[in-house]
Amino acid sequence: MKEKQFDISKLKRVTKEDCFICKNQIETKGIIYQDKKVIAFLDINPPTKGYTLLALRKHKEDITELSEEEYFDMQRVLFRISKAIKKAFNPKRVVLLQTGGLVTHLHFHIIPMYKDVYSNFLDVLSKKSILELSKEEKKEIVSKIKENLESETTL
Repeated sequence: MKEKQFDISKLKRVTKEDCFICKNQIETKGIIYQDKKVIAFLDINPPTKGYTLLALRKHKEDITELSEEEYFDMQRVLFRISKAIKKAFNPKRVVLLQTGGLVTHLHFHIIPMYKDVYSNFLDVLSKKSILELSKEEKKEIVSKIKENLESETTL
């Protein structure tokens, strides 16, 4: 696993018409958890080890569009995946973020922070550098998160 420079401004905005989540174009080997309501998967350009995205299966663009049930379903999964990442990789902190800037489909970022959160949060958020992961490294990361997720109570 090595770091490489990355320019997030080169990425194209993803709208409902070309939404990879709605079109079910998520790399299956990167899927950490899925059920009929949500799907969690590794970010394809992760700035930190274990950086995961959690999305609702239905295309909604703003948190205020969710029913209370949908919101709490997502929060339950966010909580358990965050705990699994903490157990698997022992980051200093796990940060949750929901922006809707580049990908309009509502999703949360589950961000393991390994360095001082305050000094490096903006670097992580802007993805100044990302990790280049081999297929084996991705598989190992997914496996460790799943293993620790399964040790949690049932989702």
